[in-house]
Amino acid sequence: MLFTNRVYPPNTGATGAILAELAERLVTRGWNVTVVAGPAEDAPSSTYRNGVRVERVSALRFTRASTWRRGLAYASLYPAFWARALRLPRPDVIVSKTDPPLQLVVSALLSRMWNVPAVHWAQDVYPEVAEELGVIPKNGWLAGGLRRVSTAALHQHARVVTVGRCMQQRIVARGYPEQRTRVIPNWPPELVRPVPHDENTFRTEHGLEDAFVVMYSGNMGLAHPFDAVLKAATYLHDTVPHAVLALVGEGPRKAELQARARERGLDNVRFFPYQPFETLAHSLSAADVHLVTMQPELEGLVVPSKLYGVLAAGRPALFLGPAGSEAARVLREHACGTVLPQPTGRDLACELETWQADAERRVAAGRRARTVVTNAANRAASAFERTLHTCIRSRTSAVA
Repeated sequence: MLFTNRVYPPNTGATGAILAELAERLVTRGWNVTVVAGPAEDAPSSTYRNGVRVERVSALRFTRASTWRRGLAYASLYPAFWARALRLPRPDVIVSKTDPPLQLVVSALLSRMWNVPAVHWAQDVYPEVAEELGVIPKNGWLAGGLRRVSTAALHQHARVVTVGRCMQQRIVARGYPEQRTRVIPNWPPELVRPVPHDENTFRTEHGLEDAFVVMYSGNMGLAHPFDAVLKAATYLHDTVPHAVLALVGEGPRKAELQARARERGLDNVRFFPYQPFETLAHSLSAADVHLVTMQPELEGLVVPSKLYGVLAAGRPALFLGPAGSEAARVLREHACGTVLPQPTGRDLACELETWQADAERRVAAGRRARTVVTNAANRAASAFERTLHTCIRSRTSAVA
């Protein structure tokens, strides 16, 4: 089988990390897996990594400094992926992801050329994400053209795998048959587990032993609202003096958030860089409660994968986002957090005060959270395998 995606380890990026975990699990199940990926510093153009054949293409350097430069970097990948794939043995099935956006167009063309089934593994829905974030004009000529192209390519795929039920609904709204969609949620890194506070090195190293830690861990980007979070920190400064809001990660909004926290004198807001992969269990478990945020208009277009790491760490989560999102559904169905669709700063502060005052509730919710993702990676690999076999058998029967 052949996967295509812009990033793959040692590149950093959530899409690459989860792809690597799936690819390596499929190898142990007997699949011959090749990944065509973008360039990585000091990585060879062709190599094997944990049994997975990794082919890297040359392309323009990816940057977030400019929308146009980022677009050109994306555009340079499509012909590079196409050319490298054609030099490889014909696969039995192709799986495309959504990094770069519209990569499904390349997989649709390869599918027709090779007469093999293609599966689209949707982590985001484009161009709608770009429209809602203001990257391109909403309902403009560019968005309309990209939507027509992506919809046509989507229909060339034998199956579409989405990471949430809300995203499945978006895909079906494009006219794609619901019976050909599959919902396979993302999963946390296998090494993430609950670490008790008295054994937690992150809390010790940063002087958080006696603090009530509210953590946001992940990208501080355009898709994530933070106004209510900083306002809640203002209220908590007086009502829960030992509360600390820990913002862990990087992103285009981090500098702005740091400046706003300084202006308001919020010494209970602390910023940390992304933590090493091997210490994620300690950093995620350092929290008493986690925050997961998402802009309401992105419902069904993205699903915050950071939630699954929180669940694996055995911590409750407060989701600040649309009630119909997969994240909101998971928290409600398993009673392992709270959903606040449009919270004010005071709303959020009051909810955090409630969680802070009830340690037994936190522990019980954390246990339920952990059960949600127990063995999730194996379940996902099995679901993918069934989907892939179905596609291959269907194409073989059609040819016969």
